[in-house]
Amino acid sequence: MDASAMTDAKSANQTICDNIRAQLEQFNWPEAQQAGLVEQILGLSTSQAYRKLNGSSPWQLAQVEKLAQYLNVSASTLLVRREPQDSPSLPREQDLIPAILHLNNQSGEAHCWIQLGEPLADDSCAPLLMAKRLHDCWHVFPGTQFDGEDGHEVTYLTVRPPKRANSKRLLVAVLDDKDADLLSAILVQQGLFALPYYESQALLQALSHEEFDAFVLDWVLGEPGSCMEVIETIRRQSPNVPIIVLTGYALEHESELSKALQTNGVYYIGKPAPGSILALQIKNMVTNALEQA
Repeated sequence: MDASAMTDAKSANQTICDNIRAQLEQFNWPEAQQAGLVEQILGLSTSQAYRKLNGSSPWQLAQVEKLAQYLNVSASTLLVRREPQDSPSLPREQDLIPAILHLNNQSGEAHCWIQLGEPLADDSCAPLLMAKRLHDCWHVFPGTQFDGEDGHEVTYLTVRPPKRANSKRLLVAVLDDKDADLLSAILVQQGLFALPYYESQALLQALSHEEFDAFVLDWVLGEPGSCMEVIETIRRQSPNVPIIVLTGYALEHESELSKALQTNGVYYIGKPAPGSILALQIKNMVTNALEQA
């Protein structure tokens, strides 16, 4: 790593430290109490927490996410440098574009909205976050992954689920008590937006504020209740939205599954299936059902 890259990394880390301290100082806590909170939330030792807060230990994006969630602020609030000014101006909603945020290999993907900055040249300093257009969607990566090709600086980022304002990409709810994140990631790669749910109650609560274009449900759920109850609840609110049932136990649940498939707009795909084939089947079923509707 050359000297300029090291300076940029230190600058980015100091930005995170300054933002986190600014958030914690709103509570008027002494430094020991601030360090204690960081220690508790992130599972660090006392000395590690102090090193995080004074900038001598680098922050990981997953750690920033955890603190942002606790403080009830967006991750971008802690990641992006704030220039001193009386009233920071936020971009207009119509200036934001949907993207997929990749924090690291452990945290998976998140749906976000971004404002693009200037294109990055080969001699550009690595930004804190950069965006690249891959296939039909923008993807956001840490600036440390900048390779000087086709990247844009991200000047604003907010993490939130996609809304119907993004009409070109279908929004699919995925309910699977084991593989919700994996299935959602596969569908995102196929050009869909997908929100993962591991519990049926979480999905049913989301119905009040999300407008899903389709549902992908694992038939065998490792929790009280049944997939059929979920289907019936969805149908009371969304009579015609496609519902795709996945299971590798069709023979064991033949009678109940047959009843479900008699419901309008409910389809079946057997498991196991290669992820790319499964995603393509789901995508085709969703788009065909919507075209027929």
